[in-house]
Amino acid sequence: MSSNNVVTKYAKSLFDVTYSSGTAGDVGQQLNEISKAFTTDVVTFFQSPFNSAENKLTVAKAALEGKASAEAFNFVLTLVQNERVALLKEIAKEFSSLVQASAGITKGKLFAAQEVSGEFLKQVEATASKALGKKVELVFEKNPNLVAGFKVEVAGWTMDDSAQAHLKILKEDLIKRGL
Repeated sequence: MSSNNVVTKYAKSLFDVTYSSGTAGDVGQQLNEISKAFTTDVVTFFQSPFNSAENKLTVAKAALEGKASAEAFNFVLTLVQNERVALLKEIAKEFSSLVQASAGITKGKLFAAQEVSGEFLKQVEATASKALGKKVELVFEKNPNLVAGFKVEVAGWTMDDSAQAHLKILKEDLIKRGL
């Protein structure tokens, strides 16, 4: 089974459990925080064959007991037992996507050559939300390849209002007219 399938199955299973109990949002935040603590060195410890399964569980319990909800705590212990700790960051990301989708929120990116104002970002979010019929939250990402304008990518949908896109349309129009 590929790692993407494993990530999806773990995230979906945890989502099913936490969504029905109404704790998905809290567990998602906890998972994101826990995944930050799982640096390369920590993951290496949990993947090492020189550390016994019992020792790995003891370390995980000591690190998380009383600091995370029962769902997050038990989930991380399950990952440790099943030797899937290396996938924690990916699982947390996929889980967050499921939580956002259940709340009707879709994440996307706004690309521009220069920094954009928060007001502009909100305007573009509103336009994208209206076009897609769902709440869109955008994250800005600088793209120096865009000379002017901007480009938005959300869940397979692209809105390209860049200078390059306008020049391409103009060129195609001139070619159609035989100019």
